[in-house]
Amino acid sequence: MARERKTIPLKRPIEGPKGRIAAVVLQEPASADYWILGDPRTWVKAKGGMALVDNDEVIRAYTERMIVEPDPLLAMNNLSILDAMAVKTGVLSFFEDATPTP
Repeated sequence: MARERKTIPLKRPIEGPKGRIAAVVLQEPASADYWILGDPRTWVKAKGGMALVDNDEVIRAYTERMIVEPDPLLAMNNLSILDAMAVKTGVLSFFEDATPTP
């Protein structure tokens, strides 16, 4: 079965070796990625309840593995901050149904 893919359109396209890049394509992480990297977010006790905290290093590692177009390093080193945030949101969207509320 093919893994799900999501296309994130870029607000500020970047240049690659083959020309203009207007989108980043993410592929759903494999279970092996999850067993190696763990959860991209963690529930922590906070004043007044629980808070979901991003594990930035884990999110970066997932992003490097999940970008299938263009080259992950090209994308991660050249995206505008708004596009980087959109890619991060796209990466995290694959985990939304799997994040139980404490």
